[in-house]
Amino acid sequence: SKGSKKSKTTALWYIWHMMKYPQANVLVIRKVYATLRQSCYTDLLWAIDKLQVQKYWKATTAPLQLEYVPTGQVILFRGLDEAQKLASIMVRKGILCWVWFEEFYEITNEEEFNKIEFSIRGEIPKGSGLWKQITATFNPWSEHTWIKARFFDEPHDDVFTMTTTYRVNEFLGDDDRKRYEDLY
Repeated sequence: SKGSKKSKTTALWYIWHMMKYPQANVLVIRKVYATLRQSCYTDLLWAIDKLQVQKYWKATTAPLQLEYVPTGQVILFRGLDEAQKLASIMVRKGILCWVWFEEFYEITNEEEFNKIEFSIRGEIPKGSGLWKQITATFNPWSEHTWIKARFFDEPHDDVFTMTTTYRVNEFLGDDDRKRYEDLY
């Protein structure tokens, strides 16, 4: 639910794991490209600051990108409003193996998701320790969405789902917690 630090946790995870795996690259996607700068991009910059690794990262806004300077790995940002630019997206170093869909519920058409899922392809280098992973973060959805049918109704060996609430967010203040408690 809102306030459960989904995006903050995801941002921390990607920054940490990119520094751990020197061939990993990330693609961050939202329905509308213009929303990325004030959401995922800012969350990833926050994570870089939180982990105190600013000297290793280069941030640019044109294009919107984060680069792990020691290896040249990148975090790319794209919107589905320019979906044709996602068809053959590549990275210069390593492999594009991880994708983060933020506000996943905004993707109302399963075909949009499928196009991205199938564009993350290529052999994982032996000995790299890498794997392909898609992370989708979002708030509760309608039970009539394709997301529920595809990822929640039937168990899949390669799908992990988790529900979080504000109760796991150590970054909230007491006033924030009180507001959430009042809602319950």
